[in-house]
Amino acid sequence: MSLSSIRSWFAKGNRAQWCVFGLFCIVLFLKTMIFHFSVDYGILVSSLWKHPTEFFRFWGGKIVPVLFLGSFIFISKRFWWTYVANLIVDLWCIANLFYYKANTLFLSYETMKMADNMSGFWDSLLSYMGWDIISFVLISIGYALIVLCFMPRQVHKRSCLMWGVALALSLLISILDNVFYAKVSYSWGHTNSAVAEVHDKMLAGERYKYYFPFGHVYYFARVETCTDYNAWAGFYVKEFSILSYFPSCIVFNILQPAGELIELSSTNLNCIEPLINLKQTSISSPKTNIIFILFESLESWPLQPVCGYSYMPYLEKLTQEPNILYCDKLKSQVKHGNSMDGQMIDATGMLPIANGATCILYGTNRFPSYAERYKHSAIFNPAPGMWRQSIVTKNYQFRQLIEPAKGTKWNGDAGLIDALTQYIDTVNTPFCAFATTVSSHVPFAHGASHPKRTIEGMPLIMSAYLNCLSYCDSCIGSLIDHVKSSEIANNTTIVISGDHTIFRSIDKEFDMFASQNGISMQTTKTFTPLIIYSPLIDGNIQVTDTCYQMDIYPTIMHLIGCEDYYWEGFGVNLLDSVARHNRPITEQEAYRLSDLMIRSNYFRTYLK
Repeated sequence: MSLSSIRSWFAKGNRAQWCVFGLFCIVLFLKTMIFHFSVDYGILVSSLWKHPTEFFRFWGGKIVPVLFLGSFIFISKRFWWTYVANLIVDLWCIANLFYYKANTLFLSYETMKMADNMSGFWDSLLSYMGWDIISFVLISIGYALIVLCFMPRQVHKRSCLMWGVALALSLLISILDNVFYAKVSYSWGHTNSAVAEVHDKMLAGERYKYYFPFGHVYYFARVETCTDYNAWAGFYVKEFSILSYFPSCIVFNILQPAGELIELSSTNLNCIEPLINLKQTSISSPKTNIIFILFESLESWPLQPVCGYSYMPYLEKLTQEPNILYCDKLKSQVKHGNSMDGQMIDATGMLPIANGATCILYGTNRFPSYAERYKHSAIFNPAPGMWRQSIVTKNYQFRQLIEPAKGTKWNGDAGLIDALTQYIDTVNTPFCAFATTVSSHVPFAHGASHPKRTIEGMPLIMSAYLNCLSYCDSCIGSLIDHVKSSEIANNTTIVISGDHTIFRSIDKEFDMFASQNGISMQTTKTFTPLIIYSPLIDGNIQVTDTCYQMDIYPTIMHLIGCEDYYWEGFGVNLLDSVARHNRPITEQEAYRLSDLMIRSNYFRTYLK
């Protein structure tokens, strides 16, 4: 049988449309499940006989958008648009997989607009390439070959009746899916009081007021106090579909637009007021210089020997020396801004907004900062054009931005440390310097001349990460030695901390290798460390409690003697053990209030 005869057979009646409809739906469904398995490592099956309604709700969310998209085949005479649809789906799924593997987050409308912020880091995506990424492309190629080879170039007529049937079926399943959702996920909603309140309304007969086809974005977006976009996105994608998540995140942004200034209610103002020191009678000058090194992607576990080898000998030794505060369980509190959020938290004591990158959407706000107390302060940015540094440097109260000349770059972290050392040697005291390393960013390709160590059986990306940390450790070590041997040794505080963890969602092989080799890391429970060297710290203080990035700011304010500053921060002074165990505000409340303060430009609008 020839290809022409096969095409002729499919050209009769609606055979080609039905065949392409079935094949297209299978392809989209397969991609949906590959994505779900890649981020959740499982597929719901057992509930078919244990909890049938939950089973239907789970699979309904995956099937509905597939039927909806596939139905349009019946009103088209050509099939070329399905190739375009496959390409768009592939791009959407792959982009979300890359973003999830790197950050355990899903793309939001705002993060989609930040693609230009990847300048200089596109090669890092290769580190997350895997079978799942490649499978999307292979499936699309296979689909295109089948349709091109066996299907007629076009059909004779449209089948509007079949289109209507397919749409009606997808709508019916969607309505049933919403009904099951309202009942099955009731207990999940009660973990958030605002969500629980809306659940109660839904169960009281108002559920269709919050109905949105193929999911429940409208229902969540209506809850104005439920500001954690990450929690919503993670729940939505895993419970419903990555396909319907695209329009849902757009609708979410329409209902809760990011970047707009809001007005604060008297209730919220009363919650914020205790955090502001309005009784200051004098302004203290800083007692010490501050050198802050934000160590890209630094986790705590490499500060201990790994498989009997010390990758970070300098910082490992530093944690045991006098005049040191060391916390190995510092919880990273960054969100969609990642390293940009880390810089903001450390410099201003604020926490990031719930949806989008703070420095992109609200970088022109006025932020408080310990840098405001210094006549000489600078941010060192190793990648020009990144993180909107030209804007935030000023609004974080720093007086100078130092970065490579346009069209050039520093020689990795060694070049950064050289620039920082030159600044320290020439600037007047007291000064404040904030530098961010970059070599330990994925794909961990810097420090080529630095000695590397290979351990048998260790995943390649973990080995590359540790060798880059070794390189950064040597660079920072040279800086600290220089400071300790200089005239400012007894008048300088050095803070070293990571911005976020790196192995948050990568393959379970990392956990397996760590478990087999006695490495104290888990990809889901990893902390970033905090090391503070200061002549004002008496002895060696090892903080073993779980602490937060928001604690860095008040600790620095204490060490430089500027606790009379109007902004006291959300965290506590880590040198105060009583405060660590009696926090005046929870992390969740701190996120909520910080989100309100940033989105209202509180320090410019309300604080006169």
